Amino acid sequence: MLKPNTGETAGIQQPTKQLPFKSTAVPPKQIDKELLYNYLAGEISVRRGAWESAYEHLMAAAQEAKDPVAASKAARLAWRQGDMEKAARAILRWIEYDPNSLPARQLALLQALRNNESDAAMTQARAIIKIADALGKDGFLLLGSALASAKGQTKIELMKSLVREYPDNAHAHYALALVASQEKQYNQALAAVDEASHLAPNWDTPYLLRVQIHAMRGDEAAAEKALREAAQKHPDAVTIQEAYGRLLMQQKKYAEALAHFQQALKQKSQDPELLYLVGILALQVEDWDLARNTWEKLRDEPRFQKQNEAWYFLGQLEELQGNLAQAIRNYQQVKGGRLKHDALLRIAILTGKLGKPQESEEMFRNLRITAPQQAVQTYITEAEMLKELGKTDQALNIYTEAIQAYPENTDLLYARGLLAADLGKVDLAEADFKAVLKLKPDDTDTLNALGYTLADLTHRYQEAYKYISAAYKQDPESPAILDSMGWVLYRLGRTEESLKFLRQAAKKLDDPEIAAHLGEVLWATGARDEARKTWKQAIEHHPDSKKLRQTAQRFQ
Repeated sequence: MLKPNTGETAGIQQPTKQLPFKSTAVPPKQIDKELLYNYLAGEISVRRGAWESAYEHLMAAAQEAKDPVAASKAARLAWRQGDMEKAARAILRWIEYDPNSLPARQLALLQALRNNESDAAMTQARAIIKIADALGKDGFLLLGSALASAKGQTKIELMKSLVREYPDNAHAHYALALVASQEKQYNQALAAVDEASHLAPNWDTPYLLRVQIHAMRGDEAAAEKALREAAQKHPDAVTIQEAYGRLLMQQKKYAEALAHFQQALKQKSQDPELLYLVGILALQVEDWDLARNTWEKLRDEPRFQKQNEAWYFLGQLEELQGNLAQAIRNYQQVKGGRLKHDALLRIAILTGKLGKPQESEEMFRNLRITAPQQAVQTYITEAEMLKELGKTDQALNIYTEAIQAYPENTDLLYARGLLAADLGKVDLAEADFKAVLKLKPDDTDTLNALGYTLADLTHRYQEAYKYISAAYKQDPESPAILDSMGWVLYRLGRTEESLKFLRQAAKKLDDPEIAAHLGEVLWATGARDEARKTWKQAIEHHPDSKKLRQTAQRFQ
């Protein structure tokens, strides 16, 4: 259907100023049969994939009706097919019929750059800036986005020319930084983004681009520093506060991350994703009042669409505070979504902890039936619950039942092996770990577990050293492996070497077993005051560690 040539389609933002270009094309007053045929034939050819026929019909319709829509379809069709000659003809008509079309100008810009036509590209760039200004848009940002699909130094030179024309425009410098970063010209990009910040110090977007540039060049320290400075200078910039908060989350600096998400929330108090992050971190740092208020807000506002998640984390809130019955009631309100299965697992676990073993067992059995794809994890969860309750024999039976059902599942074999080792059942532990290694010969955790078991519970120290060395070769930074290496070296009589590894492990991880080992080796070297200090500090952090207390008492 023929549409009035207004230069704007319905729903597009109307200009705040008079548009800079006027079309001289005069569309016909009515549609004749040939024009209607070309419209219909063009659409049918597009659907059939006959692009050349579609192009010809659309171009014929565009020229007769002076229709920018038909010209735009022909231009994009030819561009996608890589026929630049046909695309150029269609773009020319598109601009003739609708000279204020930003998409037409952007495509013409890219075409000129492809042909190394610098003057033509500059003409289109200037036109984009003028049209965008009239529409109340950022023309320089539009240029930067359009140029992302272009390659080479030419587009950088284009932006540099524009910067010379607009030396005091922060957006021009920002666009140059954007385009330079696209071509990995990072020094030039940083210089341009610095100038943008200098010209518009209260504009937060250049700060984020600076962070991205440092990250693109692989300088994580500089990226983190830039993001931290941006967060300090722009406390009200939601995007920056959220980005820095996410970085701090990755670094497990949960309290600091929470503060930045709360700062962002001041500007967007109804943002469900920000509320979600605040709720998660409030639980992590045990700010119970904040957690409760946040999750109740998400629960009670239907438009957030977070009711199931809110009920789940309200269940966690009660569970973490020891209110197990109330936690169960909250978990029961999770009626669907990705956390439904987890909620049912928590109910089964808490039912067991409340002294209802038969009900708990029945719940786990039903979960394995109703969610067979997660049956293995359900077995492991049930066994871990029983182990935590001190019912280790029952836990071992659950693992055995599970392995009978899934005899080659390495997660089950590994988990039973760990439990068997804890119970001193060396033969079973060794058999399970070796069964895993038969299926996954280079599994680092299993190599380490087998080596440590042999070092701790047998006199087969050389064999243990072989397994631990293989694990260490794959992951020399793992605290668990460093601890195992230190322990087996101690068993081998290589005490000074042992101490080096155990100190490294203790530095990386505050763990009671590592502290027990380090203290014992320190005692063996004669550093008894340091050994006592190590045990004392570890007991303060881990008062419930039976092994740590037994080790300390053994040497007093």
